[in-house]
Order: sequence, then structure tokens, then C-alpha cells
Amino acid sequence: MELRFRPNDVYCKPTCGERHNSTALLLRVVCRRKKKRIEEPQVDPLEVSEEGVEEMTKQDDEEAASIKTDLLGVVHTTYKFNNLCDFQYVPLVSSEDGLGQMCVYDQLVPRGMEKADWLSQSAPLYLPPAAFTRMDTPQDYRYRREANCDTKSKVPQNIICRTRQRRTHFAIFHSFKDDEVPKEPLPGAMSQIRVKFMDNAFYKGLRDEFEKRPIWSKNALRVRLDYTKDKLKYLLPTLSYYFHTGPWRNLWVRFGYDPRKDPNAWIYQTFDYRIRQAGGVKTKVEAKRSYSNYVLPYKSSNASRRKTSVIQSLHLGEAGEDGNEEVPSVDKNSEDLYIFRPGMIPPYRQMFYQYCDIQVPEIQKLLEDSILSGANKVCSEKYGWLPAGVEAKCRDIMSHLIEKTIAERTAQGQGLDEEELRSNSDTDSPTEGNSTEEETGE
Repeated sequence: MELRFRPNDVYCKPTCGERHNSTALLLRVVCRRKKKRIEEPQVDPLEVSEEGVEEMTKQDDEEAASIKTDLLGVVHTTYKFNNLCDFQYVPLVSSEDGLGQMCVYDQLVPRGMEKADWLSQSAPLYLPPAAFTRMDTPQDYRYRREANCDTKSKVPQNIICRTRQRRTHFAIFHSFKDDEVPKEPLPGAMSQIRVKFMDNAFYKGLRDEFEKRPIWSKNALRVRLDYTKDKLKYLLPTLSYYFHTGPWRNLWVRFGYDPRKDPNAWIYQTFDYRIRQAGGVKTKVEAKRSYSNYVLPYKSSNASRRKTSVIQSLHLGEAGEDGNEEVPSVDKNSEDLYIFRPGMIPPYRQMFYQYCDIQVPEIQKLLEDSILSGANKVCSEKYGWLPAGVEAKCRDIMSHLIEKTIAERTAQGQGLDEEELRSNSDTDSPTEGNSTEEETGE
């Protein structure tokens, strides 16, 4: 509920109240005062004793007012305005003589149906800000030095960074613009495994996978090796480094291997696919994160403590904030988490595949023809070793396959015969999506 201190002012910034369930009583209190009709003779206070003064004062109070209370009803809903009021910006400008302020509200806000020439009239420059404060409740801000603003960090000291550095667990993050790739792990990576009491069999199993293939995604390794997230968190920094930009973003690369210098590394590039809205496909696939579980930072904890916004992860069976194991709709050991085949639907609306894990003959033929016909001689940050436009064509093919699969499953659920199903599938065509939105970032 909004409370405006100036209801007739469109520039008034309201304060918001929150609804609460309550059990209260609504009382009406009436205070009636009696007027003295006859003037009483004045009495000299020096001639009256102390007891007489007290008796006269008590009698005057009883005759002066009488209080009556009535019970009107029970209140079940209450709106409490516990938040701070924002700053108010009043439409005032300096007067011509410069000695005072002049209100310009009538010049800015029309009172009724104005004529067309009203828009061409000159008006004072009045641009009020949308809001002054970011939070509605008082925040306890502790002045402290930024964690990333030190001599070892690559971030300039004039840039506002995070409040703390990322917990990398000795992982090496590599950018596409960096020169040399790491060739060996950090000194603390191997000792970290011994501290966590991990068996050598886990390390050897992961090393064998990197010998078969130099670039892996974390989801693929979890499915193939049946390792938990905590194990891979400590094992991956011992054998690989992490690419966070470029065509191999979100992937782990074996130490010493530089995919930017190997043209055959195009099969390991990241393919960012997002479910399109056409055909109601988006309603059939769940999202990785539920935004309904997002809690505003100033409503989840005490206002005097530091605030951190948390979005709980509901995929891959990760534990929630309370430590309980979430129940995913897709098995965490299923190959559908990193492999795409015809006739299947991605488990989530956004998936990061590798081109070698897309087992669609049409897409593989398109990739091979693109490489043979006109592959990039220089690896680019956006397309890697593939020509421009190939990624958009792969998305169209995959979207068409997914829409066809959903149409077939829907038809089977409705009990349609094969002839109607075949006629409906023949009329389907690839939906053209906005490739600019799909190719932006991570």
C-alpha cells in the first residue's frame, strides 16, 4: 500500500507499507467536556486550606471531561509502514530576483485538456530522479577496503569490485585474450587433495578422461565418472584450467593444451542453446533456477547484518541453503545433461553443449562442410574456428527437432493416429529466432 504525503502532487514519492495478518480490536474513544454555565465566586487561595484545594481540583477534573469507549470490531489485516521514506523532490526553481524559490508545478502538469500549442511552450527544466535510496530499511555499512584492490590483483584500484575474492580452490581462470596457457597446477592444488583425504583412484580416473579428450565440461565429467560436485571442485584444478571467455567458455582444458592454436579443437567449442518460445516449447521445459525462491536481501535477515542475495540452485541435485537435498526432475547421472540426440528434449531451458556431444547427423554434416569449405584461419573470440552463421543454423535445426518431438509426444498423449501425426509434423518448419539475443554472453 502506498502512502503519499502530498496526494495531489504527481511528483510525490510514496512510502510503501506491507500487509500483515493481525488480531486486534478497533475502539472508538469519545472524550466529552462539560462547560461551566454559572460563574462561581472567586476564592482567595490564601484563605483555603491544602485539603480544600485538592478537593476542588478533583471536582473540576471530574466535571471537565468524561471518556466513553465503544468496541467497533475485530481487525484481521494491518498495514505497517516500517520502511524509510525516500527523499522528496519538490518542483521549485529560483525566482527571477534570486532571493527565493518559485513553484513551477502548474507549468509542468496540465490541469485539464490543453490545446496543441501547450506542447510547444517553454517549460522549466525539471528532471526529478526516480529514487534516491536503494534500500527501504536502514543498512549497517562498514567502511572497509575492497578485497580485490591490492597489488596482486589485475583489477585497477579505481574500479569498484566485489566485497570478496572468488573462492577458486586453486583453480586457474584463463581468458581468451591471455597469452600463454597454464602448463602446471598451482602448488596448493595437489596438497588440497591430500587434506581432503581423496583416494588416488579419483585422480587417476579424471586423468584418464583428459587423456582421451583435452576439453571437458563439468557436467559431462560428473556423469561419466559419477563424481560428486565436491570431488570435482578439488580435482579439476590439479589437471586443467578454466576458460571463462571465448568459444570454449565454461569448459575445463587440460594443462599445456591451447585450443586457440589447434584448428581441430572446433569440435570441443561451447554451443550455447536456449529454448525458444515458439510452439509452447518453453512451457514444457523447466528452468535451472526458480526465481520464485529469490528473496530480497533486506527482507530475509536482520537489517544490521551484511546482506547477500541468494538464488537457490534447483538442478543437478545440489543441496539447498538449508542443507537438504533437492529432488531434481532429471537424474544427475543421465547423459541428457551434456549430450543431445534426435527425439529428446533438453532437461533445462538453457544448455551448454559441446559440438562433439551433439549427436545429430544433420548438424555434424553442416559442421564438417563448414570446416572443409571455409573455416577461419585465425581463431576468433566469438566464433572460434567455425565460420560466422554456423551456430545460428545449428540452433534452427535443433529447435526444429525439439518442436517436432514435443508435437509427437503431445499427439501421442491426445491419442491421434499416425496419419494426423505425420501431416502435422510435415507442416512444421524451423522457427527463426533472434540470434543476437542467443549469442550474447554466458
